[in-house]
Amino acid sequence: MRLLVLLLAAVGALVCAPAALAEQVTKTTDDGSAGTLSHAIGSGSVTFAAGLGTIQEGGMVTVNNPVTITGPATVAGASPVLDFAAGSSPSTVTGVSFDGGVKVDVAGVKIQASPIFDAVTPIQISGGTAAPTALKVGPRQADGSLPLTGTVAGAGTVDAYSGTPFGSSFVGAGSASTAGAFSIPLSSDPVPGGKIAATLTTGSTSAWSATADVPADISSPTLLSARAMTSDEVVITPSEPLYVPSVGVGDFSLTMAGTKRTITQGGIEPDGTRIYLISSQPWQPGEAGSVSLTAPGALADPSGNLSSSTAPITVGAAPGDFEPPVITGLKFKPTKMCLTKTSSCRHPGTTITLTISEPARAVFTVYSGSNRRAGTFVKRFKTAGVQRIKWGGSVRNKRLGAGRYVIEIAATDSVGNTTDDPPYTVFRVVR
Repeated sequence: MRLLVLLLAAVGALVCAPAALAEQVTKTTDDGSAGTLSHAIGSGSVTFAAGLGTIQEGGMVTVNNPVTITGPATVAGASPVLDFAAGSSPSTVTGVSFDGGVKVDVAGVKIQASPIFDAVTPIQISGGTAAPTALKVGPRQADGSLPLTGTVAGAGTVDAYSGTPFGSSFVGAGSASTAGAFSIPLSSDPVPGGKIAATLTTGSTSAWSATADVPADISSPTLLSARAMTSDEVVITPSEPLYVPSVGVGDFSLTMAGTKRTITQGGIEPDGTRIYLISSQPWQPGEAGSVSLTAPGALADPSGNLSSSTAPITVGAAPGDFEPPVITGLKFKPTKMCLTKTSSCRHPGTTITLTISEPARAVFTVYSGSNRRAGTFVKRFKTAGVQRIKWGGSVRNKRLGAGRYVIEIAATDSVGNTTDDPPYTVFRVVR
């Protein structure tokens, strides 16, 4: 009976033993006492007090036991801050940024916080392949690709990652064929102004490389908007200031009112924010068009990013033409006209002479002596200046009868302006 009681007591002790409790880090300076990171790690489960701020470590903290460390938190100080030594597997770190990096000597340590954000030194994995060095992002190329360049100690696959304080994302991979310099196109853009790091896989995968800064500007410059200033000048606004020496007249193709125009002059603001193009082939006020780049890579921004798009953008019309055609010098010769050639009418019809200020469509309206409209006919004037029209005295395919008539002329230009005060003159038709 006594043996049975002792056995039950032992089982009871085994069942009722309390689980290890998480220890919370409450101190930002580590002296090894309760509430510090080095003390909490020994408990096997670490959390952090809210609003604690950056925790400063005076030296490297060695982890000899499995531990779960849960942030958010930022730990700074030694380089590296933590060393996951023998006996620390399995361990997990979530949501913690280590300014001094982390050293991992064993498998089974999972660091879910980004090891590449604000890392002063790379994660070091004992016996691993050497990490890539001298990383650089960009500039953007004419084909739209964004390269990552750097140096590797041997041939292999380079994997690139963009970082944030609590995670990293894969942004591309490529092959380095030999030791030395490499260049791979990234499959997606890293965070502008953020961090990037890479690994090299040969027989094994390297540690993370030291981080590199991603430029704040990794975008291709484009043509944003354009408008006609006059009948021969266009101003273009790019999507960002351009590198002035990269801009030339031959970089642009201009079409106005459906016709390609020759660009003979150009200019750019000293700060690269406006481009001006002048054509030797003017268009009419109120006419719109389009402008495009002649080839990828035609323009560059101050960061060296090249343009890639050659798609045209609309050129808005200059302030419209509000001036109607003006007709002057209207004359009939002769003012008495016969319509059928006879012995007494050797030269039937008449010649109408006038001067018009611009190309236009002119409507000639004939009124009889009783002020009734007898009919109309239309002439198109392709040029401005003196016009002469031979007219045989017919409207609506019918000859006018003998009598006194008034003819009035109104002209409409290509944008719809019509003569305000149409001129008129009197003529007679005789038998």
